[in-house]
Amino acid sequence: ILLTQHPLAPNPSAAGVLQAGEALPMAAPLEVGVICTDLEAMMRFYTGVLGLTLVGDAETSAAMSTRLGAAPDGYRIVRLQTPRGERIKLVQRRSGPVRGAAPRWVFDRPGLAYVTFVITDMAGVMSRLKAAGVETMGDGPVEVRPGVTAVMSQDPENNFVEFVEYAEAAPSRPR
Repeated sequence: ILLTQHPLAPNPSAAGVLQAGEALPMAAPLEVGVICTDLEAMMRFYTGVLGLTLVGDAETSAAMSTRLGAAPDGYRIVRLQTPRGERIKLVQRRSGPVRGAAPRWVFDRPGLAYVTFVITDMAGVMSRLKAAGVETMGDGPVEVRPGVTAVMSQDPENNFVEFVEYAEAAPSRPR
């Protein structure tokens, strides 16, 4: 795999080829793309309810979209960012994707099943979700292991969204 080296990323091998076991030279936090049927409703949820910030809104041509292998008719992509720099990309093709049946359980969905927000105020998030009329799944916040509380919900298009609060900062996570 040939990758371009970002100046702040760890230095890969001299040849510029990623070696087995070597970490990807990430230039930014991971971004997750969500294909939408109603991009405006999804923007209201992620910005209005969850407080993400709009950082980009662009449309692509059918020609470029086809060359990329994304969609034959172009698409709109909206980039939303958390206060820590992670991004969710909301994408809607011009003709709109086909909506399938929503699964009943989070782990019934193969592939990318849910996005997790690591939070610091579960009670505040629960209040915000309730005020917006967003239901949670199961029994609400559950202590999944000592010091870790989680709750599952869904966005307007039935994508699963998890909120996790650690009693103490996980040692592998920056604060």
